[in-house]
Amino acid sequence: MTSLTLKLFRVFLIAAIGFVVSQVSAGQDPRPPTIVRPRGAPGGSIAGHVVLPSGHPLNGRVRITLSSPEDPGVQVYTDNNGAFAFTNLPEGTFTLEVLADRKLYEPVTETVRLIRSSRVNLTIYLKDKTKPLSSTENVLSAKETDQNVPPPAKKEYENAIRLLNDGKTQEGLERLKQAVAIYPEYLVAHNDLGVQYLKLERLAEAADHFGIALEINPKAFNPQLNLGIALLRQKKYNDAIERLNSALAIDSSKPSVHLYLGVTLLEIDELASAERELKTAVSIGGQEYSIGHYHLARVSMKKGERDEAIRELQSFLETSPTGVEATRARQLLQTLKE
Repeated sequence: MTSLTLKLFRVFLIAAIGFVVSQVSAGQDPRPPTIVRPRGAPGGSIAGHVVLPSGHPLNGRVRITLSSPEDPGVQVYTDNNGAFAFTNLPEGTFTLEVLADRKLYEPVTETVRLIRSSRVNLTIYLKDKTKPLSSTENVLSAKETDQNVPPPAKKEYENAIRLLNDGKTQEGLERLKQAVAIYPEYLVAHNDLGVQYLKLERLAEAADHFGIALEINPKAFNPQLNLGIALLRQKKYNDAIERLNSALAIDSSKPSVHLYLGVTLLEIDELASAERELKTAVSIGGQEYSIGHYHLARVSMKKGERDEAIRELQSFLETSPTGVEATRARQLLQTLKE
């Protein structure tokens, strides 16, 4: 290389370095952001167990996705007892999403703030997939359960409830079927069969059993409400409204019926009535029915009331910061703010 060529190369190199420095000084880093861990710095870890809603250990593997704002995510599976571990992690905020059997359980999301070199241990409880909003009404009043149930049928029913509480859905279903086979007028067993079919997304079968319960007692609140929920999930909105109004006439003090009636009215764009029912649900039910704020935000969005929608989403996230609806709420909130 000649001396002239060498001098020109040096001038070009200095100019190039000066350009990069000027871009960085102006806040325009030309490189994409990366996570850099100092050489030799020990990483942190997140470990723990996924357990059934009852707290009992799993008997099988479930998928966990670990993600952060800088990383779209890595997927692993637990062992057969639900144990998992993520190691050598940098400092930051991580989101874990657990996906088990979609027919039985809701996705569960946990957020973890990991400080440099720290260790975090979690116990993550699966959540029964009862319905999109809150737990299905399967507890009946004393009046609705005042039946002379034959002891064999009652025994089958009690065994069914124990199995269901242990997460043994199929075995519990079979016991409930035995209970109604022994005593076809068993209102509570028909209602609970409907509830289990709702969890399994077998909506037509759920509606059938709620209908049988109402033939036994047309004034039973819970089968009326549950049938309304099943019809809502089948997108039979007018039929759902009829059933939910019947439940409202039986007992207007329950926040659940106001919530579902509000959601159904929202689906057919009856916005004023939907807003009234959802506000009633939140007022009566308190924090347990904070999901009403999420749907009130949907009402405001349909009405073009951006600021009110933002307030409702923020109210919802204050009391329900985790879960599928919380993830959707944050996405909506970001969209509205942008």
